[in-house]
Amino acid sequence: MFIDVGWLVFGLNVNEVFAILATGILIIAFVLRIISSKKLNISVVDFFLFSFIIWVFFIYVLYLDRSNFKDAAKFVLPFVTYFVLKNVVRDTRHYSRLVKIMLIGYSVPVVASTFLIVQGKSLYTILYWNNLSRFKGVYVNCHDLGHCMALFCMLIIIYAVVCAEDKILVPLPRQRLFFVLVCTLSVFAFYCLWKSYVRTCLLGLIVFLYYYLFRVNKKVLVIMTGIMCFVGVLFAAMLYTIFYDMVDSASGKDSAENFGSGRPYIWKHNLTEFSMQPIDGILAGVGVGNTWSHTKKKSDVVGEMLNSHNDFLDVLTQTGLVGLFLFLSFQFCLFRKILALNGRVRYVFLAFFLAVSLMNFASNSYITRFGLGQMFYSILCYIELPDRSKSDEEDELLNDDEDVLA
Repeated sequence: MFIDVGWLVFGLNVNEVFAILATGILIIAFVLRIISSKKLNISVVDFFLFSFIIWVFFIYVLYLDRSNFKDAAKFVLPFVTYFVLKNVVRDTRHYSRLVKIMLIGYSVPVVASTFLIVQGKSLYTILYWNNLSRFKGVYVNCHDLGHCMALFCMLIIIYAVVCAEDKILVPLPRQRLFFVLVCTLSVFAFYCLWKSYVRTCLLGLIVFLYYYLFRVNKKVLVIMTGIMCFVGVLFAAMLYTIFYDMVDSASGKDSAENFGSGRPYIWKHNLTEFSMQPIDGILAGVGVGNTWSHTKKKSDVVGEMLNSHNDFLDVLTQTGLVGLFLFLSFQFCLFRKILALNGRVRYVFLAFFLAVSLMNFASNSYITRFGLGQMFYSILCYIELPDRSKSDEEDELLNDDEDVLA
């Protein structure tokens, strides 16, 4: 994911070709599963999911002269992955194997990135304003490295909680060899995340840990807060170097529009540009992929819409009010499904959902970054596993029986 080896196949890089092949294999597995089981796992979530997919391709056809098919496909394929996986993965044992394969697969880029960064290689850029060296590891850029490492750290905790809460699964600490592996990799991953200096990912990981610990173990939360305060005081100069523009804008030393690499300016510009669109542009946006950034020539874009550095704003500007409504409705349905979970599993998925939502709001994250979206919805398929729902119902009945006997 995001590792560009420079090979092209019919104009697509290797990652894109692999993503298409993997999605195709999943769809074949989905069809075979439906044929063999004669059951289809479908819910209200899928109504908004497919409504959004149809709407995106309607916009592509509507604005054929300005939309990009590759961008449209990347926009919706992660949603297809969610629907397919929740039908292919039938129980928590299959789900735990899926996540375990993800974690093992991550070991190669984590170790390779750590090796390169320790040697001082894979330097992505040195920021002019503060002389901060940002590394990219084996990824295309430092942002991809940061997002992938943050996701890996969260995925370890999700796997550990799911295994601990399910009676038929082996808890992570008892998987001794694998436990040692993921503990070691988590240290490497956090090191890579730190050296990428992607602030959105650092804040997202903190939100994930804080929310989960607040709901599950406040003592550990207090200890972690104390450690973070101590480290913060010890490395105050380094933290200022990383967050200098945010600190300066908040303290009045710099313009508020420059906060977070100029995000308020970009958001204001895009909202103004969006408000000036005709009625069809308000309802359907300016076209999927029709935004200007440093990776696109301005001649390839119709209008003045910039890359928003805010996934929700990108959904609004590219798919209009209708697209934003369908997308938020889909997210709300996922949120309700997470609330229906029990025990610590509910809290770890809530923490994951909230952290990702924050990162989506603050940057280009799990919506516009196709690879992250694939991983995010693959992980979320747990919330609609058929046997998990039955298990929750049995636990509720058992608790009710215990209350009656008491």
